[in-house]
Amino acid sequence: MRSWTEIRKKDARAVGQQVLGCMWVYVYKFDKHGRFQKCKARLVVRGDQQAKGRLQETYAATLAGRSFRTLIAIAARFDLEMVQYDVVNAFVNAPIDQDIFMHMAPGYKKTATILKLNKALYGLRASPLLWQKELSKTLLEIGYTQIPHEPCCFKKEGVLFFFYVDDVIIAYRKARKDKADELTRQLGSKYKLTGGDPVQWFIGMEVIRDRPARKIWLSQTAYIDKIANIANKGTSTVPMTQTELRPQTGLAGPAEIQRYQRKVGSILYIAVNTRPDIAFAASRLAQFLVNPGQEHQDAADRVIHYLSHTRHRALRFGGPGGLTVASDASFADNTLDRKSSQAYTIRLFDGLIGWRASKQNTVTTSTTEAELLALAQAAKESLYVSRLLKELTVQMDDPTIRIDCDNTQTINLVTAEIATLKTKLRHVDIHNHWLRQEVQRGRIQVKYTKSTDMIADGLTKALPAGKWNRFLCQLGLEDIQERQQQSRKQEGIEARLQKTEDCLGNAGSTGTY
Repeated sequence: MRSWTEIRKKDARAVGQQVLGCMWVYVYKFDKHGRFQKCKARLVVRGDQQAKGRLQETYAATLAGRSFRTLIAIAARFDLEMVQYDVVNAFVNAPIDQDIFMHMAPGYKKTATILKLNKALYGLRASPLLWQKELSKTLLEIGYTQIPHEPCCFKKEGVLFFFYVDDVIIAYRKARKDKADELTRQLGSKYKLTGGDPVQWFIGMEVIRDRPARKIWLSQTAYIDKIANIANKGTSTVPMTQTELRPQTGLAGPAEIQRYQRKVGSILYIAVNTRPDIAFAASRLAQFLVNPGQEHQDAADRVIHYLSHTRHRALRFGGPGGLTVASDASFADNTLDRKSSQAYTIRLFDGLIGWRASKQNTVTTSTTEAELLALAQAAKESLYVSRLLKELTVQMDDPTIRIDCDNTQTINLVTAEIATLKTKLRHVDIHNHWLRQEVQRGRIQVKYTKSTDMIADGLTKALPAGKWNRFLCQLGLEDIQERQQQSRKQEGIEARLQKTEDCLGNAGSTGTY
């Protein structure tokens, strides 16, 4: 790969170039079940030492969780093949277009020699961006088209290619296997690829599939087991009580703040990927990151206890139906500032692909105003998903997006031929006019649903235990412990068969069998 070129140290100093340090990073690699696989050592450059202004552009797009779940829903509905690859040492495939120098690696004693980087080593601030540009350039050269609203997704002749840094998934119908194989050969001729098996693990999520039933589940059981020890011992059947959290009067120490932020960060990672049932709790906990008290520590522990208790719950994809959205708001429920909570859910082919629970930025003066703001947010997100589906050439039976709302006055305001919202809040009025415009254009359709059937209701408040199991069913969170055990048993059988085949192959090659 020729990642660097050795040069004399004085040559770099003569032109006033900065020389960065480097270090060895040692990690243990585990499989998706947390079992040890191997030790790994990687030489990384000290990008934190880079002077400002060098390779300033560093932002690199990553595959959005919502887009990944959309692709999973499509794969389940149309029974697509999903093959996963890993690009070995991905960053060092990307060339650097500026002069960057690095000291020799620790352990080497060429004191008068330094390294001029030719490739984007790990640790460099711009390495993720350079790799993204390199891979995108390769895909465009071989005829793939980039999805405008998702820069990490490409398509060509019925084959979908999406990636998250160095993790790659190729999805296609069985009839397009030749096109997918051609893509694999083209990428393999330029980069070293490993894998090639059906996807089972992607960006920290376990992927469990039932092909005959056309169902896919996403689970983070292994990650939940990993974070269980950062909370005090306990158990809980719901993530949050109905008691409102309030700021503490004292000041938290640095250790307490760090401990709380670690808990909430872990909770948020799960909430935005596979567990919408804790979205409201995560949103509330995130409001106290700067100065948490013991009450907040206990509340975070409770969420982790709940996750441990329900660690085998997984998000299900696959089923009838098209694109449906639900929007809800809880008016002035934050007693400290009287701002309202809002939430939305987006379902595609009976699988939840998008959700959000948040506090509104503005104090509203009525339930209708709060519901309007929530409805506008849901409509904007659903229109994005609709555009993504069109770009992926997924044809929907009904192109109009249905949004469920449980407030009749809000529905009348956006659907009636003549309706006036009496408000002095300018931005609320603007959202109202925009929603009316989209309804009149036929892009969205707002329908009434009873509060008891409103799926987004559980993302705006802490539900009592009696309503919790029904809420989990509405979200499509199913207990898959038995499926996980069967999957791991099958993997063990396949691993033993592969080992036997390898032994027989080696024996045959030496002529001793």
